[in-house]
Amino acid sequence: MNQYRVFVLLTVFSLSAIIGHAQERYIERDLKPSDHDHWSFKPPVRPEVPNVLACDRKVNPVDAFITQRLQQQGLKLSPMADRRTLIRRLSLDVIGLPPTPNEVEEFLKDESPHAYEKLVDRLLASPHYGERQAQHWLDVVRFAESNGFELDEERPQAWRYRDYVIKSFNNDKPFDQFIIEQVAGDELAAEKNPRDVADLWIATGMHRCGPVHMVAGNLDAQVVRQEKLTEMVNGVGTAFLGLTVGCARCHDHKFDPISAGDYYRLQAFFASSEYVDIDLSTSEEREARKRVVNDLEANIHSLKKQIADLDAPYKKQLAQSKRERLEPKYRQALDTPAEQRTPEQKKLVAEAGPLLKVTWEEVLASLSSADRERRAALREQQHALEAQLPPPPPAAWAIRQAKPTATFVLKRGDPYRKATLVNPGFIRVLSTQVSTPKTRLELGKWIASNENPLTARVIVNRLWQQHFGKGIVPTPNDFGTRGEPPSHPELLDWLACELMQPSIAYSDQRPLAWSLKHIHRLILTSETYKQSTTETHGNRIDPNNHLLWRQNRRRLDAEAIRDAILTSADTLNRQLGGVSIKIPLEPEVYDLIFTEGEPDGLWLVTPDQSQHTRRSIYLFNKRNVRLPMFEAFDQPDTLNSCAVRPESTFAPQALILMNGPFVREQGKALAIKLTKEFGPHLEKQITALYRRTLGRLPEPSEVKLAQEFLREQVQGLRDRLRARLPIGIDTTRLPSGTDPATVRAMADLAVVIFNTHEFVYIP
Repeated sequence: MNQYRVFVLLTVFSLSAIIGHAQERYIERDLKPSDHDHWSFKPPVRPEVPNVLACDRKVNPVDAFITQRLQQQGLKLSPMADRRTLIRRLSLDVIGLPPTPNEVEEFLKDESPHAYEKLVDRLLASPHYGERQAQHWLDVVRFAESNGFELDEERPQAWRYRDYVIKSFNNDKPFDQFIIEQVAGDELAAEKNPRDVADLWIATGMHRCGPVHMVAGNLDAQVVRQEKLTEMVNGVGTAFLGLTVGCARCHDHKFDPISAGDYYRLQAFFASSEYVDIDLSTSEEREARKRVVNDLEANIHSLKKQIADLDAPYKKQLAQSKRERLEPKYRQALDTPAEQRTPEQKKLVAEAGPLLKVTWEEVLASLSSADRERRAALREQQHALEAQLPPPPPAAWAIRQAKPTATFVLKRGDPYRKATLVNPGFIRVLSTQVSTPKTRLELGKWIASNENPLTARVIVNRLWQQHFGKGIVPTPNDFGTRGEPPSHPELLDWLACELMQPSIAYSDQRPLAWSLKHIHRLILTSETYKQSTTETHGNRIDPNNHLLWRQNRRRLDAEAIRDAILTSADTLNRQLGGVSIKIPLEPEVYDLIFTEGEPDGLWLVTPDQSQHTRRSIYLFNKRNVRLPMFEAFDQPDTLNSCAVRPESTFAPQALILMNGPFVREQGKALAIKLTKEFGPHLEKQITALYRRTLGRLPEPSEVKLAQEFLREQVQGLRDRLRARLPIGIDTTRLPSGTDPATVRAMADLAVVIFNTHEFVYIP
């Protein structure tokens, strides 16, 4: 009886839970007047530029706001950095590459009063500007070229979004247009020939940048759909609005006046969106690719057949051995013709299937040594041909509108706990719009409007952070009530208003509205930006430099360190855009690639070795596989939006920069180049080494130390040569009569320079 009562109670409880879920309702609270009080929810109003007194330097509006705060604390701007420092700082900041020795000398020789401004304009006009700016943006939108999760499937068309971002920054596309194209480019492109408006389709790839389940298996379609929508909404909220809207997915935001209703009304704009690859190819392109593919696949098929033929007798023997070890009932069922099997025998045959399966590991283990070598050679030839297969025909990695789909507020974010039905709508605390929006295009225009209190503030804060290491708002992805307040609120609002409605007073001609280059130029030409990093006069009053009484010294990010090494060694391939490059991986990194099959051919290295020294932004970015240098120097994991990269310090960084194969090879390349240019003149080589790596001449004491280092290294290397031991230098690349020990010693010195703070930090 007690068991029966328990059963009845559990049944009633379960039915109540099910009925409760079906009847769940969401009650949204009204906004209070105080909800609008937070500074970032109020539209920016252009403040008057302070009239700074007793300032002996020519100041622009940026300096006026900074100097006003400094004077209030009894501080002042630090002296301007020297010109060598300024060109190196500017070049690394704006294009992410160090200046060449010739560029440094030209700047030093330019005695015109506007030499610095000309340098700023030249760098902003460089095609490498877009590459540098795109790296920051791709961090924010968590761009990667694979899906993540266990299989981490690759996205062969994703690189087109990366190139769209680079091109947009290079062309100084107005930021409001940049927003609208990414939010709703497919709607702008509707009913037009996709090839004529390819960028509009490609721009929507922003919504596919995050990780996503795209694998076979027991995945719940409703859960997967909700994951995709979550990625879209969180991406837009973080990148453009600088708000933690994702906190309202499961319940009303605990701190900001953003309700679950706000969240799901925002999600309703995306509810009908679907992933799609829009064909951008011509018939000629498809036919040309087909011809190349057919030729390669014919050869690949031939190699696969040879491998299969080689494996066949071993597989047969292994399968027979497994069959003989089965219980008699399984063997009897297998021996019975299929049409004569009883239901029980059919079940036994199905159970025997996995027991008879022969794996690739078993085949390899059973091969003779000769056959194993032959098989490995065939597989190597197969993968070499596969690496030559052309990329798929051009297509836009995009989203588009599909059939209308209802959106509900979900309790705890559970797609099976639907509460109130909602329609598309803007976040209430940010909007005064009365009309009811319906499309993503309307959403994009609202985000990019001058009335939106956040958009302009968020992006100018990101630009400020690039040049000073910390934003005016130190939490660039959180402008909400739990984010840190701005250090200079009037300056932030002035820059935001100047972005939306630029003034002729601060440029030779009126800039375009929403021009990011205009804001960059204002910041870069300010006396605040040009300050020295070495002053100490404000340490007592403002030890953390919140008020910017000096410039901040900043470490280069991982990609910029690699690019700076390539630039110094004069091996950088400056080609712009195109399919991403796969460079060789260390075995330990390769082993991280997940596979359920044979673990070779999982990372087909780009055959053209000249492509291996492209800029880091063009290296294939696989979510679950990061290059050791990039991981050590804090490259984001691309699972979440990264607005500020951390700057960790730990032993593997020094080990990678001192002993990593990439750094060692580039050191050798630089040493060989110096040898070819200056012959046996070591002092000239040392001078050129410092100019190429650090942008300056070495001090006499540094020349002396370098000569002593080279002398000791050469002696040890010659001892190795006399002992017939390798010293790791390819003598075929050296001019006739060159001492290989001296070249290798110079390569070691180059690696030492790559490891200095002066090399890896923006001065």
